Amino acid sequence: MRLLSGLGLLAASLRGLAVAQNCPFLGPAYPPATNVTALAFVSTSKAFELALTSALAEGEIAGNETFYAVQVYTPDSKKPIYETYHSATIQNATSQVKVGPDTVFRLYSISKLITVYAILAKLGDKYWDEPVAKYIPEFSHLQPGNPAHDVIWDEVTIGSLASLMSGVGRDYALNDQSAGGQPKRPGFRDIEDSDVVRCGSEGLRPCNREESLRDILKVWPFSSSFNTPNYSNMAFQLLAYAIENITETPFPTIVRQQLIEPLNLRHTYVTYPGNITDYAPAGGWASDFGDIAPMGGYYQSVSDLTALGASILNSTLLPPATTRKWLKPLTHTSSLFASIGRPWEIVRRRVPMSSTSKTTRIVDVYTKQGGGSTYTSLIALSRDHNLGISILTAGPRSGDAFQVIKNLALETWIPAAEQAAREAANANFGGLYSLFGTNSSLEIGLHPDEPGLFMSKLVSNGTDILDLVRTLVGKQGKFGLWFYPMSLIGLAFSGTEQAFRGAFGEVGVPADAECATWAEVDRLRYGRNPGDLAVFGVDRRGQATGVTMPMLNEGAFRKAGASGGFLEGRGNTGFPRGCDACLPVISPTKI
Repeated sequence: MRLLSGLGLLAASLRGLAVAQNCPFLGPAYPPATNVTALAFVSTSKAFELALTSALAEGEIAGNETFYAVQVYTPDSKKPIYETYHSATIQNATSQVKVGPDTVFRLYSISKLITVYAILAKLGDKYWDEPVAKYIPEFSHLQPGNPAHDVIWDEVTIGSLASLMSGVGRDYALNDQSAGGQPKRPGFRDIEDSDVVRCGSEGLRPCNREESLRDILKVWPFSSSFNTPNYSNMAFQLLAYAIENITETPFPTIVRQQLIEPLNLRHTYVTYPGNITDYAPAGGWASDFGDIAPMGGYYQSVSDLTALGASILNSTLLPPATTRKWLKPLTHTSSLFASIGRPWEIVRRRVPMSSTSKTTRIVDVYTKQGGGSTYTSLIALSRDHNLGISILTAGPRSGDAFQVIKNLALETWIPAAEQAAREAANANFGGLYSLFGTNSSLEIGLHPDEPGLFMSKLVSNGTDILDLVRTLVGKQGKFGLWFYPMSLIGLAFSGTEQAFRGAFGEVGVPADAECATWAEVDRLRYGRNPGDLAVFGVDRRGQATGVTMPMLNEGAFRKAGASGGFLEGRGNTGFPRGCDACLPVISPTKI
């Protein structure tokens, strides 16, 4: 009777499991690959280089008048996985430039990302919900106006400016058709002299603070705040003004102190760099942005852009939790595959399980693009793969070249990183694990065309646990448990402990449109221990030596052929096997 009631409880707890398919959790399917010489990376380097050579030969990239620098990297390596440089073949004979890793380009709107990064490094995210008017004295006297005509500044927060959700317009002067007192445009009405733009646009001097704020207060709102994302350059000038007030420090100084100096960015400039020789010459190189520099006025080399991206992936300057929060969307766009962060332009890509697979999973790539005049740039980060891509281009047709390079990079390097991680996960975690002296074992590997580490066997004291679950949920086909890393890593005696969570499922059944695995996690528990949790012991080489399944409460399953100690984890001894006097040190690692 007790057995029947126990099975009934188990069956009831399993009814809600997403067992119809292997639908992965959002996030990495495997721990990121750390071996930059992995076959997937080596073969992709060759294929990418051939594709660029072909694009140059066929004129997709105007090689005679385009400069570019590209690096693909992981913070686990001191050198890029891949790098390539190209110099325009037609140049001024008196100033021939050979592009290399330290050649400086204009960044344009990647400056916005640097601005937000500097704020996070200086202040964290504690001011995001504060109204910007509180920290700009010139706004303190403002009364609520007509929302159809006026920005309601009390609703505009510092965080909304950083996330392009403030509703304020794009620009207050740039590209205005009246700039410099242009003749009246056909069909346009006469305007007062006070409404003619005299600064802050192409060909004019930058506006000073007084002029900027005066003109900003005249700008029509694009939308109500937090209603829809809209691109805004002036938002980042207001951000800088507010942070200067909070910190009583000029914003260029904040960028230098928080980013340039700690990261040793020797080829990064927040103002026009003047008389340097190693730069990519193109139209707009010397344009002075003045107070609007935080939105697009910075300069950088590809080596420094890579160092900046690596520091984000590695949480070098920010607490890991702050980085994780920053690398998340804040709003969607009208595209199914594009979202917005602070001020990330998040591209959702379908990435195949392997180089030969038609099955895909969603990967969010966090990018920021810059472009203006004759410079176009990109930083792209895949946290799932701990991978970054840096692209800088210059020249009269650099926009076209940039699109070719960007598309090639995203289409090849993200799948390559997925393939490298999949192969490394199988090598490091796959295999047969057993509990000494018992009839308990489990087996982990890969399943073709499906993501995650697949547990195909789980026997505890002679009972086939997976077969029991399969029967209780009424499935007939091959059944198993797919495991995914949860970014929960603790230091242990012989390396690290890494927590994975699993999704029960039937092999070969396509994922449904809702993909609701996230809503069905953690249903099966025993003695407060999750049934979908596996904690691997991983040595300093990255290879698993054992695994615990806390619900089974049996101790550590040892991997066949593994050597070295293993921290058994909570619910067991808490000490590495064979070292009773060793106290493990547990602390969270970086993302």
